[in-house]
Amino acid sequence: MNPANRLLLGGFLTLAVVMGVGRFLYTPLLPLMQRDYGFGPDIAGIIAAANFAGYLAGSILASFVPAGPARRRALQFGLVASVATTIGMGLTDELAVWLALRGLSGIASAFAMISAAGIIAEALARVGAEAKLGWVFGGVGTGIAVSGLLVHAAAPALSAAGLWIAAGLLCLPLIPVIVVEVRDRALPAQTRRHDPRRRVPRPLPFWPLLVNYTCEGLGYSVFATFIVAIVKSRPGLEAMGDWVWIIAGLAGLPSCLVWSMVAERIGFSNALACAYGAQILGVMLPVLSGSAPAALLAALLFGGTFMAITVLTMPLGRHGLGGRGFAVLTAGFGLGQMLGPLVAGFLVAGDADYNVALAASAAVLALGLAALLAAIRLRPSPA
Repeated sequence: MNPANRLLLGGFLTLAVVMGVGRFLYTPLLPLMQRDYGFGPDIAGIIAAANFAGYLAGSILASFVPAGPARRRALQFGLVASVATTIGMGLTDELAVWLALRGLSGIASAFAMISAAGIIAEALARVGAEAKLGWVFGGVGTGIAVSGLLVHAAAPALSAAGLWIAAGLLCLPLIPVIVVEVRDRALPAQTRRHDPRRRVPRPLPFWPLLVNYTCEGLGYSVFATFIVAIVKSRPGLEAMGDWVWIIAGLAGLPSCLVWSMVAERIGFSNALACAYGAQILGVMLPVLSGSAPAALLAALLFGGTFMAITVLTMPLGRHGLGGRGFAVLTAGFGLGQMLGPLVAGFLVAGDADYNVALAASAAVLALGLAALLAAIRLRPSPA
């Protein structure tokens, strides 16, 4: 395997471990945890919010880590802490400890993801192969699909606690592989013929883009937290819950590459608007129909857009605010995704139901799309 592919594989495995499992395993395990421990949607939302709060804090802290040995140590810390906190979730039934573990898990996933992405993106940029970074983000979808399959296959034999431990132990052997492969490398030069039809991202006005991306964080996080619990709570669809999450993961595997190719043809902002439209439809489908096909199509649309929206947004806003655009956009997204499950959990614990929570999150996504369209209109015409 050549050095570029080894680097990409290491990044792929990093995101599978710290995001697909460490961050999103909670979604398929939530119904089992509620069954085993008896808590309601309000507590479920608080636990999810703790993880997202940790991710927000970790993203801010990771932005101060310099390149070089410090960044590699941040990656190693993130990997070990992510796996350790996943296993730790199965060793306690104390809510306060769960909140601490999920908060630390969020910090760990941010450190590992940002460090790995930075190392890989810089190595690829030096040889003009930035487009290959999309392969790395496929690891998130793979981790989601694998963790969903684990829960589906092992739930009859293992409790929720046992599944947390099993998932962490499965990730453990990948740590040394990642540590060896994800490092500063000199890659062979790439030969890519210039395509005059290939579109490049043109920055958008920053403040409406920040509103847009904050709405994405809030809107997507409700579906990403509760969709398995929602589907399993519906009569006749109990067996579909795990498959909804597995399909979301499989759809996420190629999504960044597919949407990047679309963006190079129709423009990044246009592709981003189309991705929002597809995601809004995916979030609303379980509200409009309680059928199995609607749930599966919702998973396909959601899984096929939620990571791609991040990949398309960053080149449109990362240079804003004097180069601080990436950090500020990430903070807005992190704040939104922390509030989403928290508010939705308390809504459902009160007089509302999951349909209200999903419809409200779709409305927030529509607001984000409106802000994006406003940013496109306000953008100066190219010279």
